[in-house]
Amino acid sequence: MAQLLAQKPANDAEALFERASLHDYLGEEALAIGPYRAAMAGTLSEQKLSEARIQLASTLRNVGEFQEAIKLLRAVGPDSSLHRDAQAFLALALHDAGEGTAALRVALQALAPSLALYARPVHDYADELHAE
Repeated sequence: MAQLLAQKPANDAEALFERASLHDYLGEEALAIGPYRAAMAGTLSEQKLSEARIQLASTLRNVGEFQEAIKLLRAVGPDSSLHRDAQAFLALALHDAGEGTAALRVALQALAPSLALYARPVHDYADELHAE
């Protein structure tokens, strides 16, 4: 994979994204951060940009950069097909940042629409949770 990526131009946003993903897969989080940022500064489709935000945020969370991870995940808006995915990672980042109530609220609000019978009350209870 690394050999294939080396054949792409150095500033190819999709190749940078794939390179970052490869570093992540190999457990090389510190090496993934730069290529993710470079890919996001380039031209990615909206889908790939959302993927890059989520993956970079997950990596940042793993290296203790919780606030930057939270900011990136909040940038994946409700119009994105990956919004709920981002919300799952946001809940994890909030938890790791010591914001347990906010994490629970995000997780419940993401879960509520998929509930068969109690979607509305779960969503309402989540809204009632107060920040710590």
